Amino acid sequence: MTEQGVLQSLISKWVSLASEYASGAPDVRAYYIYGASEKPGVTYINVLFEQAGSLVYPSDLVGANASIERASLIQRLFRDDLFEARAQFEALGVQTPTEYRVYYEPATRKLDVQVSRELIYRYSDREPGTDGFHRWLGDRAPKLF
Repeated sequence: MTEQGVLQSLISKWVSLASEYASGAPDVRAYYIYGASEKPGVTYINVLFEQAGSLVYPSDLVGANASIERASLIQRLFRDDLFEARAQFEALGVQTPTEYRVYYEPATRKLDVQVSRELIYRYSDREPGTDGFHRWLGDRAPKLF
């Protein structure tokens, strides 16, 4: 497999997981998937759904099975896919991306993917879980706390 093939496979899996999770939820216009993986032993991956004009975390998605267990499961599956892709990048001898930003509109199938290899968190006190979506989406991103 090529570097591009690994990335395409990863994004396809993530979009499919988000679509399956959002199944049945009304007024979902877009998915925003953010992943960061640069600190040793620390990885963050999650999805926001744009529903009725607001961005919500999986556990707040109205009209879908948004139980804590299911929201935790989607994060674990995202992370497992990320770890698999990271191993494939390493096997190819390719520098592993440190940040992923995926925007997808289910109605139009519009997809925008931004990948970075810049170190943002490794040498700072910032954490991707509290900072990543906000750096990407600004004030549109919901607060974790």
